[in-house]
Amino acid sequence: MTILYVCGILLLFILAILFIGIMSFNEQVKKYTMTVASVIYNGFMGYIDTIVLLIIYGFFTNRPNGSGYDVPKTEFAFNVFIGIIILIIYLVLLIPINIYMKKKGKIDSKAYTIVSLIATAFGAIIFWIFLDKGQILF
Repeated sequence: MTILYVCGILLLFILAILFIGIMSFNEQVKKYTMTVASVIYNGFMGYIDTIVLLIIYGFFTNRPNGSGYDVPKTEFAFNVFIGIIILIIYLVLLIPINIYMKKKGKIDSKAYTIVSLIATAFGAIIFWIFLDKGQILF
């Protein structure tokens, strides 16, 4: 699965969430729909969370090509800059859509936070379970 394919799926899902948020129908149905969408979205974000954090770690330690390849020290500032950009993009994808789903679904903040954290942890656990054990990440 290429990165463009994953980005396309994520964009379509975000557009579907925005469309559901705009629609007016029964508030109880909307609440459950937004909760299920939140579980799916946060599970997906939890799955790619490990990958994104490892990529950011690689850029911050000046090893964007992996641990076996050292980049010259002159490129360190540029790699840190790219790492910060990746971190900002990840946070922009993670935080605003969750706030939108919570507000449009009129979900209790405590319950929404617990459900989102469990879904994110479940996504990360799924990533580590299905990880090829012979693969070197960083």
